[in-house]
Amino acid sequence: MQFPSLITTGLTLLSLSVGSALATERPNIIVIKADDLGYGDVSYNPDGEGDFETPNIDRIAALGVSFTQGYAQHAVCGPSRAGFVTGRYQHRFGYFDNIGPIARDPEEGMGIPLNQQTIGNYLSEAGYVTGHIGKWHDGDEQEYWPYNRGFQEFFGFNNGAASYFVGPVNQTWDAPWSAIYREDGERVANFPEYLTQAFGNEAVDFIDRHKDSDQPLFLYLAHLAPHGPMEATEADLAKFEHIEDEARRTSVAMVHSMDNTIGDLLDKLEEEEMLENTLIFFTSDNGGEGYPHSSNKPHKGIKGTTYEGGLRVPYLMMWKGVVMEGVTLDSPATGIDISATLLNAAIGEPDPKWQLDGVNLLPYASGQTEQLEERFLYWQTAANSAIRNGEWKWVDTRNTLYRGHQKGGRVQALYRISEDPAETTDLSRQYPEVAENMRKEFERWQSLNEPARFGWNPAFGTRVGYRGKHKD
Repeated sequence: MQFPSLITTGLTLLSLSVGSALATERPNIIVIKADDLGYGDVSYNPDGEGDFETPNIDRIAALGVSFTQGYAQHAVCGPSRAGFVTGRYQHRFGYFDNIGPIARDPEEGMGIPLNQQTIGNYLSEAGYVTGHIGKWHDGDEQEYWPYNRGFQEFFGFNNGAASYFVGPVNQTWDAPWSAIYREDGERVANFPEYLTQAFGNEAVDFIDRHKDSDQPLFLYLAHLAPHGPMEATEADLAKFEHIEDEARRTSVAMVHSMDNTIGDLLDKLEEEEMLENTLIFFTSDNGGEGYPHSSNKPHKGIKGTTYEGGLRVPYLMMWKGVVMEGVTLDSPATGIDISATLLNAAIGEPDPKWQLDGVNLLPYASGQTEQLEERFLYWQTAANSAIRNGEWKWVDTRNTLYRGHQKGGRVQALYRISEDPAETTDLSRQYPEVAENMRKEFERWQSLNEPARFGWNPAFGTRVGYRGKHKD
Protein backbone atom coordinates (compact mmCIF):
# COMPACT_ATOMS: atom_id res chain seq x y z
CA MET A 1 0.00 0.00 0.00
CA GLN A 2 1.36 3.42 -0.94
CA PHE A 3 0.94 6.28 1.53
CA PRO A 4 0.84 10.03 0.87
CA SER A 5 4.07 11.97 1.27
CA LEU A 6 5.08 13.24 4.69
CA ILE A 7 5.29 17.01 4.30
CA THR A 8 6.20 19.33 7.13
CA THR A 9 5.99 23.08 7.57
CA GLY A 10 7.72 24.75 10.50
CA LEU A 11 7.05 22.63 13.55
CA THR A 12 3.67 21.24 12.50
CA LEU A 13 3.15 17.92 10.74
CA LEU A 14 0.46 18.52 8.16
CA SER A 15 -2.60 16.26 7.95
CA LEU A 16 -1.79 12.78 6.74
CA SER A 17 -4.78 10.61 5.81
CA VAL A 18 -4.03 6.91 6.07
CA GLY A 19 -7.12 4.72 5.88
CA SER A 20 -9.36 5.81 8.73
CA ALA A 21 -6.53 7.38 10.74
CA LEU A 22 -5.80 11.08 10.61
CA ALA A 23 -2.55 12.45 12.05
CA THR A 24 -2.85 16.22 12.46
CA GLU A 25 -0.30 16.81 15.20
CA ARG A 26 3.32 16.07 15.82
CA PRO A 27 3.55 12.57 17.25
CA ASN A 28 4.51 11.58 20.73
CA ILE A 29 7.77 9.65 20.50
CA ILE A 30 9.01 6.72 22.58
CA VAL A 31 12.35 4.99 22.06
CA ILE A 32 12.80 1.78 24.07
CA LYS A 33 16.35 0.49 24.19
CA ALA A 34 17.30 -2.86 25.69
CA ASP A 35 20.89 -3.54 26.80
CA ASP A 36 22.86 -6.46 25.36
CA LEU A 37 19.71 -8.05 23.92
CA GLY A 38 20.67 -10.55 21.25
CA TYR A 39 19.11 -10.83 17.81
CA GLY A 40 17.84 -14.28 18.76
CA ASP A 41 16.29 -13.21 22.08
CA VAL A 42 12.92 -12.08 20.72
CA SER A 43 10.16 -14.47 19.73
CA TYR A 44 8.95 -12.47 16.72
CA ASN A 45 12.23 -13.45 15.07
CA PRO A 46 11.78 -16.85 13.35
CA ASP A 47 15.56 -17.36 13.33
CA GLY A 48 15.92 -16.79 17.07
CA GLU A 49 16.58 -19.15 19.95
CA GLY A 50 12.90 -19.98 20.38
CA ASP A 51 13.04 -21.03 24.05
CA PHE A 52 10.67 -18.34 25.41
CA GLU A 53 8.13 -15.75 24.31
CA THR A 54 8.30 -11.94 24.24
CA PRO A 55 4.62 -11.18 23.58
CA ASN A 56 4.79 -7.42 24.10
CA ILE A 57 7.89 -6.86 22.02
CA ASP A 58 6.15 -9.04 19.43
CA ARG A 59 3.13 -6.75 19.75
CA ILE A 60 5.21 -3.83 18.47
CA ALA A 61 6.35 -5.98 15.54
CA ALA A 62 2.74 -6.91 14.75
CA LEU A 63 1.61 -3.27 14.86
CA GLY A 64 4.58 -1.97 12.91
CA VAL A 65 7.62 -3.01 10.90
CA SER A 66 10.56 -5.20 11.86
CA PHE A 67 13.98 -4.65 10.29
CA THR A 68 15.77 -7.92 9.61
CA GLN A 69 19.00 -5.97 9.15
CA GLY A 70 18.72 -3.50 12.00
CA TYR A 71 22.12 -2.56 13.40
CA ALA A 72 23.36 -1.06 16.63
CA GLN A 73 25.44 2.07 16.34
CA HIS A 74 28.39 0.44 18.10
CA ALA A 75 29.34 -2.90 19.60
CA VAL A 76 29.38 -1.68 23.24
CA CYS A 77 27.03 0.41 25.33
CA GLY A 78 28.36 3.95 25.80
CA PRO A 79 29.39 4.80 22.22
CA SER A 80 26.23 3.23 20.81
CA ARG A 81 24.09 5.44 23.04
CA ALA A 82 26.18 8.51 22.25
CA GLY A 83 25.59 7.99 18.54
CA PHE A 84 21.86 7.61 19.03
CA VAL A 85 21.35 10.64 21.28
CA THR A 86 23.38 12.93 18.98
CA GLY A 87 22.20 11.44 15.69
CA ARG A 88 25.81 11.31 14.51
CA TYR A 89 28.56 8.77 14.19
CA GLN A 90 30.03 9.13 17.66
CA HIS A 91 33.51 8.86 16.17
CA ARG A 92 32.99 12.37 14.81
CA PHE A 93 33.66 13.58 18.36
CA GLY A 94 36.12 10.91 19.49
CA TYR A 95 33.74 8.52 21.27
CA PHE A 96 35.18 5.11 20.36
CA ASP A 97 34.86 3.18 23.60
CA ASN A 98 33.09 3.08 26.94
CA ILE A 99 34.31 5.66 29.42
CA GLY A 100 37.36 4.20 31.12
CA PRO A 101 40.68 4.95 32.80
CA ILE A 102 42.55 6.13 29.68
CA ALA A 103 42.19 9.69 28.39
CA ARG A 104 43.76 11.54 25.48
CA ASP A 105 43.68 14.75 27.54
CA PRO A 106 43.53 14.13 31.33
CA GLU A 107 42.20 17.68 31.85
CA GLU A 108 39.22 17.15 29.58
CA GLY A 109 36.01 15.62 30.89
CA MET A 110 34.85 12.25 29.65
CA GLY A 111 31.44 11.94 28.04
CA ILE A 112 29.55 13.30 25.06
CA PRO A 113 31.40 16.60 24.51
CA LEU A 114 29.43 19.54 25.80
CA ASN A 115 29.51 21.23 22.39
CA GLN A 116 27.42 18.37 20.94
CA GLN A 117 23.66 18.83 20.92
CA THR A 118 21.37 15.87 21.61
CA ILE A 119 17.92 14.86 20.45
CA GLY A 120 16.81 15.97 23.90
CA ASN A 121 18.02 19.49 23.09
CA TYR A 122 16.40 19.53 19.65
CA LEU A 123 13.05 18.22 20.83
CA SER A 124 12.80 20.29 24.01
CA GLU A 125 13.57 23.41 21.97
CA ALA A 126 10.81 22.34 19.57
CA GLY A 127 8.27 22.25 22.39
CA TYR A 128 8.40 18.58 23.43
CA VAL A 129 8.27 17.39 27.02
CA THR A 130 11.43 15.28 27.17
CA GLY A 131 12.22 12.49 29.61
CA HIS A 132 14.93 9.90 30.05
CA ILE A 133 14.41 6.78 32.16
CA GLY A 134 17.03 4.14 32.82
CA LYS A 135 20.68 3.85 31.87
CA TRP A 136 22.60 6.87 30.52
CA HIS A 137 26.29 5.86 30.54
CA ASP A 138 27.54 8.91 28.66
CA GLY A 139 29.61 10.88 31.18
CA ASP A 140 30.32 10.60 34.90
CA GLU A 141 30.38 14.29 35.77
CA GLN A 142 26.89 15.63 36.25
CA GLU A 143 27.33 18.25 33.55
CA TYR A 144 27.14 15.31 31.13
CA TRP A 145 23.99 13.80 32.64
CA PRO A 146 20.70 13.77 30.71
CA TYR A 147 19.10 16.61 32.70
CA ASN A 148 21.92 18.84 31.48
CA ARG A 149 21.68 17.54 27.92
CA GLY A 150 18.12 18.45 26.96
CA PHE A 151 16.09 15.92 28.96
CA GLN A 152 13.78 17.78 31.30
CA GLU A 153 12.96 14.73 33.43
CA PHE A 154 15.20 11.89 34.55
CA PHE A 155 14.88 8.72 36.60
CA GLY A 156 17.91 6.48 36.27
CA PHE A 157 21.62 5.97 36.71
CA ASN A 158 24.80 6.87 34.90
CA ASN A 159 27.00 3.82 34.69
CA GLY A 160 27.44 0.70 32.63
CA ALA A 161 25.43 -1.33 35.12
CA ALA A 162 23.56 -1.23 38.42
CA SER A 163 22.13 -3.76 40.84
CA TYR A 164 18.59 -4.76 39.93
CA PHE A 165 17.93 -4.79 43.70
CA VAL A 166 19.35 -1.34 44.43
CA GLY A 167 15.94 0.11 45.35
CA PRO A 168 15.78 -0.80 49.05
CA VAL A 169 19.31 0.58 49.65
CA ASN A 170 19.42 3.38 47.10
CA GLN A 171 20.05 6.13 49.66
CA THR A 172 23.08 4.33 51.08
CA TRP A 173 24.36 2.53 47.96
CA ASP A 174 28.15 2.78 48.01
CA ALA A 175 28.54 3.07 44.22
CA PRO A 176 27.12 6.54 43.53
CA TRP A 177 27.30 6.17 39.75
CA SER A 178 24.99 3.14 40.01
CA ALA A 179 22.44 4.74 42.34
CA ILE A 180 19.15 6.08 40.98
CA TYR A 181 18.77 9.84 40.57
CA ARG A 182 16.21 12.41 39.49
CA GLU A 183 16.64 15.49 37.32
CA ASP A 184 17.61 17.57 40.36
CA GLY A 185 20.80 15.53 40.67
CA GLU A 186 19.71 14.00 43.97
CA ARG A 187 19.29 10.33 44.77
CA VAL A 188 15.72 9.15 44.90
CA ALA A 189 14.25 7.74 48.11
CA ASN A 190 14.50 3.99 48.58
CA PHE A 191 11.93 2.05 46.57
CA PRO A 192 10.82 -1.58 46.74
CA GLU A 193 10.62 -2.55 43.07
CA TYR A 194 12.99 -4.67 41.03
CA LEU A 195 14.87 -2.12 38.89
CA THR A 196 13.34 -3.14 35.54
CA GLN A 197 9.86 -2.83 37.03
CA ALA A 198 10.76 0.54 38.58
CA PHE A 199 11.80 1.85 35.16
CA GLY A 200 8.59 0.50 33.65
CA ASN A 201 6.45 2.08 36.35
CA GLU A 202 8.20 5.40 35.86
CA ALA A 203 7.52 5.24 32.11
CA VAL A 204 3.80 4.72 32.74
CA ASP A 205 3.87 7.58 35.28
CA PHE A 206 5.57 9.84 32.71
CA ILE A 207 2.67 9.25 30.33
CA ASP A 208 0.15 9.77 33.12
CA ARG A 209 1.72 13.05 34.25
CA HIS A 210 1.72 14.54 30.77
CA LYS A 211 -1.23 12.90 29.00
CA ASP A 212 -3.29 16.11 29.16
CA SER A 213 -0.45 18.40 28.15
CA ASP A 214 -0.77 20.47 25.01
CA GLN A 215 2.88 19.56 24.32
CA PRO A 216 3.90 16.32 22.58
CA LEU A 217 6.01 13.87 24.58
CA PHE A 218 9.42 12.33 23.96
CA LEU A 219 10.44 9.45 26.22
CA TYR A 220 13.77 7.64 25.96
CA LEU A 221 13.33 4.46 28.00
CA ALA A 222 16.73 2.80 28.30
CA HIS A 223 16.37 -0.49 30.14
CA LEU A 224 19.40 -2.17 31.70
CA ALA A 225 18.02 -5.66 31.01
CA PRO A 226 19.41 -8.12 30.16
CA HIS A 227 22.87 -6.63 30.87
CA GLY A 228 24.63 -7.95 33.98
CA PRO A 229 24.59 -8.31 36.89
CA MET A 230 22.57 -11.44 36.23
CA GLU A 231 19.78 -10.85 38.74
CA ALA A 232 16.14 -11.85 38.36
CA THR A 233 13.24 -12.09 40.77
CA GLU A 234 12.32 -15.46 42.22
CA ALA A 235 8.84 -15.13 40.71
CA ASP A 236 10.22 -14.60 37.20
CA LEU A 237 12.76 -17.41 37.57
CA ALA A 238 9.97 -19.79 38.58
CA LYS A 239 8.23 -19.17 35.25
CA PHE A 240 11.17 -20.68 33.35
CA GLU A 241 12.02 -23.81 35.30
CA HIS A 242 12.00 -25.71 32.01
CA ILE A 243 15.27 -23.96 31.02
CA GLU A 244 17.99 -26.10 32.58
CA ASP A 245 20.96 -23.76 32.18
CA GLU A 246 20.93 -21.38 35.16
CA ALA A 247 22.53 -18.48 33.29
CA ARG A 248 20.10 -18.79 30.40
CA ARG A 249 17.13 -19.10 32.78
CA THR A 250 18.20 -15.91 34.59
CA SER A 251 18.68 -13.97 31.36
CA VAL A 252 15.30 -15.10 30.02
CA ALA A 253 13.63 -14.08 33.29
CA MET A 254 15.24 -10.63 33.01
CA VAL A 255 13.99 -10.18 29.44
CA HIS A 256 10.56 -11.40 30.53
CA SER A 257 10.40 -8.65 33.16
CA MET A 258 11.35 -6.04 30.58
CA ASP A 259 8.75 -7.38 28.16
CA ASN A 260 6.09 -7.07 30.85
CA THR A 261 6.93 -3.39 31.40
CA ILE A 262 6.68 -2.78 27.65
CA GLY A 263 3.21 -4.29 27.79
CA ASP A 264 2.28 -1.97 30.66
CA LEU A 265 3.44 1.02 28.61
CA LEU A 266 1.54 -0.04 25.49
CA ASP A 267 -1.57 -0.67 27.58
CA LYS A 268 -1.30 2.81 29.10
CA LEU A 269 -1.00 4.44 25.68
CA GLU A 270 -4.02 2.48 24.47
CA GLU A 271 -6.02 3.34 27.59
CA GLU A 272 -5.32 7.06 27.12
CA GLU A 273 -6.07 6.82 23.37
CA MET A 274 -2.53 7.94 22.59
CA LEU A 275 -1.33 4.90 20.68
CA GLU A 276 -2.48 6.21 17.29
CA ASN A 277 -0.34 9.30 17.55
CA THR A 278 2.80 7.80 19.05
CA LEU A 279 5.90 6.84 17.10
CA ILE A 280 7.63 3.95 18.88
CA PHE A 281 11.03 2.35 18.31
CA PHE A 282 12.38 -0.73 20.04
CA THR A 283 15.99 -1.91 19.70
CA SER A 284 19.14 -2.89 21.60
CA ASP A 285 22.33 -0.90 22.15
CA ASN A 286 24.49 -3.79 20.83
CA GLY A 287 24.44 -7.52 20.40
CA GLY A 288 24.33 -10.00 23.26
CA GLU A 289 27.20 -11.44 25.27
CA GLY A 290 26.60 -14.82 23.73
CA TYR A 291 24.84 -17.99 24.74
CA PRO A 292 23.73 -18.90 27.37
CA HIS A 293 23.38 -15.34 28.67
CA SER A 294 21.93 -14.17 25.37
CA SER A 295 21.41 -15.45 21.87
CA ASN A 296 22.70 -13.79 18.70
CA LYS A 297 21.40 -16.71 16.64
CA PRO A 298 21.90 -17.17 13.72
CA HIS A 299 24.89 -14.80 13.66
CA LYS A 300 28.57 -15.13 14.49
CA GLY A 301 30.21 -12.96 17.14
CA ILE A 302 29.19 -11.33 20.39
CA LYS A 303 29.03 -7.91 22.02
CA GLY A 304 32.26 -6.01 21.42
CA THR A 305 32.98 -7.62 18.05
CA THR A 306 32.10 -6.15 14.66
CA TYR A 307 30.77 -9.46 13.43
CA GLU A 308 27.00 -9.54 12.96
CA GLY A 309 26.45 -10.98 16.43
CA GLY A 310 27.91 -7.87 18.00
CA LEU A 311 26.00 -5.44 15.80
CA ARG A 312 22.78 -6.87 14.36
CA VAL A 313 19.96 -6.42 16.86
CA PRO A 314 16.17 -6.47 17.22
CA TYR A 315 14.89 -3.30 15.52
CA LEU A 316 11.19 -2.38 15.46
CA MET A 317 9.22 0.72 14.48
CA MET A 318 5.51 1.46 14.79
CA TRP A 319 3.20 4.44 14.29
CA LYS A 320 -0.39 3.37 13.77
CA GLY A 321 -1.89 4.74 10.57
CA VAL A 322 1.47 5.85 9.22
CA VAL A 323 3.87 2.91 9.43
CA MET A 324 2.86 -0.37 7.78
CA GLU A 325 1.67 -3.12 10.12
CA GLY A 326 3.13 -6.59 10.45
CA VAL A 327 5.65 -6.02 7.67
CA THR A 328 9.27 -7.20 7.54
CA LEU A 329 11.81 -4.85 5.93
CA ASP A 330 15.23 -5.90 4.66
CA SER A 331 17.17 -2.68 4.03
CA PRO A 332 19.97 -2.11 6.57
CA ALA A 333 19.21 0.54 9.21
CA THR A 334 21.22 1.76 12.22
CA GLY A 335 20.80 3.61 15.50
CA ILE A 336 21.38 7.05 14.00
CA ASP A 337 18.53 6.43 11.57
CA ILE A 338 16.19 6.32 14.57
CA SER A 339 17.38 9.82 15.54
CA ALA A 340 16.96 11.17 12.03
CA THR A 341 13.50 9.64 11.72
CA LEU A 342 12.06 10.94 14.96
CA LEU A 343 13.44 14.43 14.27
CA ASN A 344 11.87 14.43 10.82
CA ALA A 345 8.54 13.37 12.32
CA ALA A 346 8.69 15.99 15.07
CA ILE A 347 10.38 18.96 13.45
CA GLY A 348 10.51 18.46 9.73
CA GLU A 349 13.71 18.66 7.73
CA PRO A 350 16.57 18.83 10.28
CA ASP A 351 18.88 21.84 10.21
CA PRO A 352 21.97 21.00 8.09
CA LYS A 353 24.10 22.58 10.82
CA TRP A 354 23.23 19.62 13.06
CA GLN A 355 25.30 17.41 10.74
CA LEU A 356 23.14 14.34 11.31
CA ASP A 357 24.43 11.14 9.74
CA GLY A 358 21.28 9.01 9.66
CA VAL A 359 18.45 8.78 7.17
CA ASN A 360 14.71 9.25 7.64
CA LEU A 361 13.04 5.81 7.69
CA LEU A 362 9.46 7.06 7.39
CA PRO A 363 9.13 6.87 3.58
CA TYR A 364 10.44 3.29 3.69
CA ALA A 365 8.44 2.18 6.72
CA SER A 366 5.23 3.71 5.33
CA GLY A 367 5.57 1.93 1.98
CA GLN A 368 6.35 5.00 -0.13
CA THR A 369 9.71 3.57 -1.18
CA GLU A 370 10.63 -0.06 -1.72
CA GLN A 371 14.15 0.14 -0.32
CA LEU A 372 16.51 2.57 1.38
CA GLU A 373 19.16 4.01 -0.88
CA GLU A 374 22.37 2.01 -0.83
CA ARG A 375 25.02 3.59 1.39
CA PHE A 376 28.13 2.82 3.40
CA LEU A 377 27.70 1.94 7.07
CA TYR A 378 30.70 2.11 9.41
CA TRP A 379 31.64 0.66 12.78
CA GLN A 380 34.81 1.11 14.79
CA THR A 381 35.54 0.03 18.35
CA ALA A 382 38.74 0.28 20.37
CA ALA A 383 40.16 -2.65 18.40
CA ASN A 384 37.71 -3.80 15.71
CA SER A 385 36.27 -2.26 12.58
CA ALA A 386 33.71 -3.04 9.87
CA ILE A 387 32.14 -1.40 6.85
CA ARG A 388 29.08 -2.45 4.91
CA ASN A 389 27.76 -1.46 1.50
CA GLY A 390 24.92 -3.32 -0.16
CA GLU A 391 25.73 -7.02 -0.35
CA TRP A 392 29.28 -6.62 0.99
CA LYS A 393 30.77 -6.31 4.47
CA TRP A 394 34.48 -5.95 5.23
CA VAL A 395 35.71 -6.72 8.74
CA ASP A 396 39.03 -5.88 10.38
CA THR A 397 39.05 -7.57 13.78
CA ARG A 398 41.42 -8.68 16.48
CA ASN A 399 38.77 -11.10 17.77
CA THR A 400 38.42 -9.06 20.93
CA LEU A 401 35.59 -8.40 23.28
CA TYR A 402 36.46 -4.83 24.30
CA ARG A 403 38.79 -2.75 26.50
CA GLY A 404 41.74 -3.36 24.18
CA HIS A 405 42.31 -7.01 25.10
CA GLN A 406 43.56 -9.01 22.14
CA LYS A 407 42.57 -12.61 21.54
CA GLY A 408 43.37 -14.69 18.50
CA GLY A 409 45.26 -12.24 16.33
CA ARG A 410 44.14 -9.91 13.57
CA VAL A 411 41.71 -11.02 10.87
CA GLN A 412 40.65 -9.06 7.78
CA ALA A 413 37.84 -10.62 5.80
CA LEU A 414 35.23 -9.85 3.15
CA TYR A 415 31.75 -11.36 3.37
CA ARG A 416 28.83 -11.31 0.97
CA ILE A 417 26.59 -10.52 3.88
CA SER A 418 23.36 -10.61 1.87
CA GLU A 419 23.89 -14.34 1.26
CA ASP A 420 26.11 -15.19 4.23
CA PRO A 421 24.79 -13.39 7.33
CA ALA A 422 26.59 -15.91 9.55
CA GLU A 423 29.92 -14.73 8.04
CA THR A 424 31.21 -18.21 7.33
CA THR A 425 33.11 -17.63 4.07
CA ASP A 426 35.86 -15.04 3.56
CA LEU A 427 35.74 -13.90 -0.09
CA SER A 428 38.64 -11.43 0.05
CA ARG A 429 40.90 -13.60 -2.13
CA GLN A 430 38.14 -14.23 -4.63
CA TYR A 431 37.21 -10.53 -4.82
CA PRO A 432 40.41 -8.64 -3.91
CA GLU A 433 39.31 -5.41 -5.61
CA VAL A 434 36.08 -5.30 -3.60
CA ALA A 435 38.00 -5.90 -0.36
CA GLU A 436 40.54 -3.21 -1.21
CA ASN A 437 37.87 -0.67 -2.16
CA MET A 438 36.02 -1.34 1.09
CA ARG A 439 39.22 -0.95 3.08
CA LYS A 440 40.06 2.34 1.36
CA GLU A 441 36.58 3.71 1.94
CA PHE A 442 36.80 2.84 5.61
CA GLU A 443 40.16 4.60 5.89
CA ARG A 444 38.72 7.66 4.13
CA TRP A 445 35.84 7.80 6.62
CA GLN A 446 38.18 7.17 9.55
CA SER A 447 40.40 10.08 8.51
CA LEU A 448 37.47 12.49 8.94
CA ASN A 449 36.90 11.56 12.58
CA GLU A 450 38.40 12.91 15.77
CA PRO A 451 40.94 10.65 17.52
CA ALA A 452 39.62 8.66 20.46
CA ARG A 453 39.13 10.81 23.57
CA PHE A 454 39.00 8.07 26.21
CA GLY A 455 38.37 4.40 26.90
CA TRP A 456 40.14 1.24 27.96
CA ASN A 457 42.76 0.91 25.24
CA PRO A 458 46.24 2.07 26.40
CA ALA A 459 46.81 3.51 22.91
CA PHE A 460 44.19 6.19 23.62
CA GLY A 461 46.40 8.24 25.95
CA THR A 462 47.16 8.68 29.65
CA ARG A 463 45.79 6.62 32.53
CA VAL A 464 43.58 8.69 34.84
CA GLY A 465 41.47 7.91 37.91
CA TYR A 466 38.17 8.67 36.22
CA ARG A 467 35.89 7.43 39.01
CA GLY A 468 37.49 9.86 41.44
CA LYS A 469 35.97 12.73 39.45
CA HIS A 470 32.40 11.57 40.05
CA LYS A 471 30.19 14.02 41.90
CA ASP A 472 27.64 12.39 44.16
